[in-house]
Amino acid sequence: MNSQRSLPAEVGYTLTGWIVAQVKIVVILTGIYAVGFAASRVPWWLAVAAVCGLLNFIPIAGPVIALLIVLPVTGLIKQDMLSVLGALITYVVAQGLEGFYLTPKIMGRRLGLSPWIVFLEILVGGLVFGPLGVLFAAPVAAVVGVLWRRSRRASV
Repeated sequence: MNSQRSLPAEVGYTLTGWIVAQVKIVVILTGIYAVGFAASRVPWWLAVAAVCGLLNFIPIAGPVIALLIVLPVTGLIKQDMLSVLGALITYVVAQGLEGFYLTPKIMGRRLGLSPWIVFLEILVGGLVFGPLGVLFAAPVAAVVGVLWRRSRRASV
């Protein structure tokens, strides 16, 4: 961060980085869903992938709602257990990548935090504050980081 920036500008820059990181994660997840759902022959795979990707903006409930959309759509329309299994595997892989790699790595890089710190702050945020804690853990930690760096620069 530029030490010449005002505090509100630095906080704004940090929060913009959080939004950009969230959008990147959703785009990547949508791509993963699209490839997996197409390979699994999920009906309306592109639309279902887009909805499932966008639902990842909503912590905890969004991915659950996505699963509750893709499995019934696939099971009721295709009536093919291999397609349902493929959709479920796609979902599990996408969620695993998101939780253990994409969010910590992308969010950490964008906010200037270690991926492990991002992972732990989201975990603790979720345990203490539930879904809102998951959603706001990274931006709150990033703003706290801005304030911490500011206070350290002021004391030097």
